[in-house]
Amino acid sequence: MDVRDIMTQDVVTLTPDTYVDDARNTLLHYRIHGAPVVDQAGQMVGMVSFVDLSSKPGGRVRDVMTVDAVTVGSDASVEDVAAMMLDQMVRRVPVVEGGRVLGIVSAADIIQLFLNLHEGAPSTQPEKLRARRSARR
Repeated sequence: MDVRDIMTQDVVTLTPDTYVDDARNTLLHYRIHGAPVVDQAGQMVGMVSFVDLSSKPGGRVRDVMTVDAVTVGSDASVEDVAAMMLDQMVRRVPVVEGGRVLGIVSAADIIQLFLNLHEGAPSTQPEKLRARRSARR
């Protein structure tokens, strides 16, 4: 299975010019732990996590974001992305094509998929997984 089958497509993004306090409030509002940072042209320029926003000094997202963020293409296998998350110690990976964010895959998405596959649940079909994630928002 490819990450395009389980990724969240409606991705919350931040800009480099966003104030740290505003970025923190955005993550809290959406109940997420991190978000891709995109420039005015819609190109991904980094990744910022709640930990970055809470522990690093800086006035704007550009001051605290990770510039060399881990990303994958939409055709990456779920197994490869899971291994990459473990190896790189990240909890979420943006799905990027041509520099643009198409979606995001979190560790929770992968764990849910593996649990469903293990249980043999019929909800392992990609459209049902996406519907379940949308209902959680």
